[in-house]
This record gives sequence, C-alpha cells and structure tokens, in this order.
Amino acid sequence: MELPGDFQTLRPTRGPDVKDEDAVVKSLGAEAGLSQEEALLYLKLLREGQFPVSESAMASKLLERGMAIISGDGKRVIPVHPRLAIANYYRTWREAMVREINERRMRIDKLILELIPVSAAAMEKKTTGGGG
Repeated sequence: MELPGDFQTLRPTRGPDVKDEDAVVKSLGAEAGLSQEEALLYLKLLREGQFPVSESAMASKLLERGMAIISGDGKRVIPVHPRLAIANYYRTWREAMVREINERRMRIDKLILELIPVSAAAMEKKTTGGGG
C-alpha cells in the first residue's frame, strides 16, 4: 500500500543539472569505468529517479556495479546516490588493483628465487678462478 508522498523523492524535479554533460560522461567512463551508453543511462536514471524494471536489461551493468538497485517491490530500478555508487566502484577497483599488485609481487618473488642460483653460480665461478 502506497501512502501519499511515499515516492516523492524519486520523482524527477527541475533543479540543478550537470554543467557539462560531455565532461561528466567522459569522467564517468574514466573514473567509474562506465561506457558512454552506461554513463548516459546513469545520468538519465539520476534525473528521472527511476524507471520500470522491465527496462533493467539496459541497466544490468549499473546494477552489477552497484550504481542502481531494484526497488523493494521489484517494480523499479532506482539510482544509488552518486557518492555511494562511485565510492563503491572505486573501492572495488582499488581492491582489484591491490590484488593484482600482490599477485605481481608473488610472481616477481618467484622470478627472483629462480634467478638467485644463476647469479650465485656465476659468482662462485668468478671467485674460484673459473671466469674473468
């Protein structure tokens, strides 16, 4: 049962808009990893406040990235506040980067361990008069 004003904040209102939509779309691509289409869709969702879940196929990437959610009644896709949405993306991106850095460090350590005996053998050869 809906009460008057239940979804008032989800209805589009005339008010502030982005100053340079192209720049914002590019930034959403560069900083939040969205394609141009996804960035435009996120802006549309922010402006309109919601759209029917029947259109959620278009928003699947936004849903995956935590930039949109399905309403509790399952009928609408609603935007996640930009502060939370972009922070979630950044946190996920950062965790992936840390994981990659740690994995790379392990590969480097393995390579170092493989090369140490080669270096040690060369040094041994040099000190025993076998070379140079």
